[in-house]
Amino acid sequence: MWETDPKIFSARYRVTDRAALHFRCTAEHLEARCDGGRDTEENVVAACLYCNKNRHKRKRPQDAVSYKNLVRSRMEQGRWHSVTLTHCTAPRGCAKFFWRKATGQW
Repeated sequence: MWETDPKIFSARYRVTDRAALHFRCTAEHLEARCDGGRDTEENVVAACLYCNKNRHKRKRPQDAVSYKNLVRSRMEQGRWHSVTLTHCTAPRGCAKFFWRKATGQW
């Protein structure tokens, strides 16, 4: 994920500047603010823009643990991001950061 400069990210992972936009670091609320979730350390985690948007676009948005299981299953099948990163040092990509706080482990 990147926070300030998508060009550095796109060069490092060999993706287009447009594709890099999917990996922008965002604040994801495990319990949505519209459902009473607060802006607390326990409720906010880092997630790429792609993960953050897609979790909430579902017809029936899932809770954090259920969504983690969906992401994990699709990642194992190579079907999560439409963009493949090369030279990625974190084997589970942004989902690793997103769910570490939600569950405390993988």
